[in-house]
Amino acid sequence: MEIKTPMYVSAQNKPLRDLLRCHILINDRNSLLFFCLILLYSRTLCDARCYFRPASKYGCLSNRNLYVFGAVWKTEDCYQCRCKITAMICCSLVSIPKNYDRVNCVGLFHKKSCSIRVVKKTNPDISCKVYNGVG
Repeated sequence: MEIKTPMYVSAQNKPLRDLLRCHILINDRNSLLFFCLILLYSRTLCDARCYFRPASKYGCLSNRNLYVFGAVWKTEDCYQCRCKITAMICCSLVSIPKNYDRVNCVGLFHKKSCSIRVVKKTNPDISCKVYNGVG
């Protein structure tokens, strides 16, 4: 990046010129830091919980079952797995509620639908408002 020195800053006024150069670099670093924080925050909001296992030359082994390359399946513990030539990739199907009234509400896990429903502790028939989740 080229730094343009204002007309009133002469070559003899080196401290002022260096100060301007430093100010521009700090602004660039602050912008970079701000961008990285946004990237990090957005990553946590949509972070899928995944794990990888190496594939064999015959396919992918999961729960004593051998799956061919290209196969996609759902496990008993709510993960969707894909068998690729390089690895078996499994990611959670469950969205975890993060921002809700934890004093009056509780999350109930439903294994059949692979979901968590947030309800009132005193009356599980009443749903609670969830503001965001991960997964």
